[in-house]
Amino acid sequence: MGDSASQTNARSLREILEGLDCVSQHVAAIQWAKNNDRVIDLFGDFAKNRHLLLFQSGNESENWLDPTLNLVYKMNMLSHVGDNILKLLDRIDIYNGLFPETAMHLIGFQVMSEYHAFPVFSQEFIDNVRFATREEINEYMQARGFHPVTDDDGCYANDSLLLSDVKPKNVLRSDDGIMYVVDAEICKTSM
Repeated sequence: MGDSASQTNARSLREILEGLDCVSQHVAAIQWAKNNDRVIDLFGDFAKNRHLLLFQSGNESENWLDPTLNLVYKMNMLSHVGDNILKLLDRIDIYNGLFPETAMHLIGFQVMSEYHAFPVFSQEFIDNVRFATREEINEYMQARGFHPVTDDDGCYANDSLLLSDVKPKNVLRSDDGIMYVVDAEICKTSM
């Protein structure tokens, strides 16, 4: 799914979810996914038909690698947003604005039950890179207007945002010095 289609999908979903509680968001998201052919079965046919490989996963998401399309599919388990899909979409918008070279695109939902679904995003797989060092990450983030938060390694802030988990496991560096933040937790400081 292209970037513009993904943005259109996220906008139409956002309009549906606005003002709903978390349970109602899930029910509405499932209906939206069914109506728009966006039910993604990462445990079944979607994964089998694309020969996906289970990839490095973390606390907030399960990840699959699509070696044919050079994509990573991320199923976000909503653990950092209290099951609030709309809050996650807001954070993804901020993330994509900060790190467009590793933007995540909503492709649909993994339906877990009639009342619970996890958003699935695609992200380009970055090849021929290594994990960035803490020093390289520090320099990169400071050049982007963020300062390290002294009481927690991997946390950076500016006047409006707090980013966490910006650590070597989530930041890659190419041989020519390009930095790629492939995952980060983001909060508005006014939240």
